[in-house]
Amino acid sequence: MSQALDFSLVKMFYHISPEGAEETLYELPAEQLLDPKRAEDVLNEVGKHWNATGMDLPASFTGTTFFNLGFMNLFFGAAHNQMLRLPLDQLTLQLEWHHDHLHIGYKIKELDMIPLPEREDERAAVISEAWTTFIKETAIPGIESIARAGGVKPDMIWNQFGAQIHSVLEYVRQELGRPELSDRLEADFKVIEALPAEVFERRRNPYVHKPRYIDNPWSPPDGKFILRSACCMYDRRENGEKCYNCPQMLPAEREERRQQVLASQA
Repeated sequence: MSQALDFSLVKMFYHISPEGAEETLYELPAEQLLDPKRAEDVLNEVGKHWNATGMDLPASFTGTTFFNLGFMNLFFGAAHNQMLRLPLDQLTLQLEWHHDHLHIGYKIKELDMIPLPEREDERAAVISEAWTTFIKETAIPGIESIARAGGVKPDMIWNQFGAQIHSVLEYVRQELGRPELSDRLEADFKVIEALPAEVFERRRNPYVHKPRYIDNPWSPPDGKFILRSACCMYDRRENGEKCYNCPQMLPAEREERRQQVLASQA
């Protein structure tokens, strides 16, 4: 049975909701991201607040909001047996400052629901169709426009999705304490993994990824991190440094960072 959507977790982690941000620094109707000048304006605004040294970081951070929208829908499908149609003209991109960092999120103008059937074959068909529409009509044009405005390849954005999806699936499994939700989420995700590469207009489906693990020095001795599937460009800012689980970090660099963290913990 379909249920009303609970945005509490989605708003906390992804800053997406019908009511939008409480204190908006900047906002733009999302369909205007397709205008090269407006897309550049957004990236400049993001870069300004992150003290970015170029357009790589703002393009990365803004582009991966489309991962957030997609996962929100996957989560709602598992939790509430409903998904949302998310055309760009029903979204407003918003920037909100939070203490010492910037959030990039969306206000949803209208909740246009897609109920999911109970029968597995029918459910898979509806999820596949809804996701194909979202990828083709929302994610692809949005990501490509942001990439052009930032002077980067769309691959830089898409390639981050593989590790991100496994990280968030693990978080749900380990932290929410709802195994039935986790099981349903992972079962529905298999439908996304099975989408052909052509849906994404890429050589491969970016959600198909085998996660690799590294030690988590903040949670010794058995804690693990999933290694990112691509660099998020977090270091491309004033006095920036790579994330500990950045795939571009050399083993010697990571070991040095690990020792620093262990020393600080001691």
